[in-house]
Amino acid sequence: MDTVTIERLDNLYWLGRYIERVYQSLHIYMDAYDKLIDTDPEYYKAVCAMLGLPNVYRSKEDFIYGFGFDTNNPGSILSNLYRAYDNAMVMRDEISTHTLSYIHLAVAELKKAAHSDAPIFGIQRVEDNLLAFWGCLDDEVDEESTRNAVKVGKRIERLDMFLRQRKPREELAREIDRLAHRITTTTLIYSKAALMHTAAMIEEDPIDYEALLEKIPQIV
Repeated sequence: MDTVTIERLDNLYWLGRYIERVYQSLHIYMDAYDKLIDTDPEYYKAVCAMLGLPNVYRSKEDFIYGFGFDTNNPGSILSNLYRAYDNAMVMRDEISTHTLSYIHLAVAELKKAAHSDAPIFGIQRVEDNLLAFWGCLDDEVDEESTRNAVKVGKRIERLDMFLRQRKPREELAREIDRLAHRITTTTLIYSKAALMHTAAMIEEDPIDYEALLEKIPQIV
């Protein structure tokens, strides 16, 4: 496999990861928003700890803007969405301009939400565009290896985010099973041993979430 091909597969893989990271982060953000406004003004500290992000926020208001929309914050949702867009731009010929357009729309909606008094409504439109991206990827992209490389990134990221959220065993097992079925259809370089070990660790009682988080990067 030549270097260019490896680089392009890497772009597709990280496109999937960043899109899923944004999607999961939107749900975390909406849940945190409600808790910060209604019950616990310091809940943002728990969110930072859960996601393994530095707590650089001074207040709930600072978190609501900074985690959602601050492009100077590398851990913000908008920063991750821009990373997805950058990878999609490089691969626009492979994923189609139509598919790329949904990421562009998501960026526009998230930027508008940053200046809204009710950002949650804008965030819902961002989520809708991300779901449309996945639908368009399936409909517009004929090359199965292209679709699968993006979807492997999605599955790896979802597993990582689910571990951080301490999801139950049933959900983790479902995701590792989906990943195992998808990853064999790609030309991505991956470790079958790490994949099998991860699946076995999910079945252990109790689940060692931290050890699993360390194992995930070894798969791909």
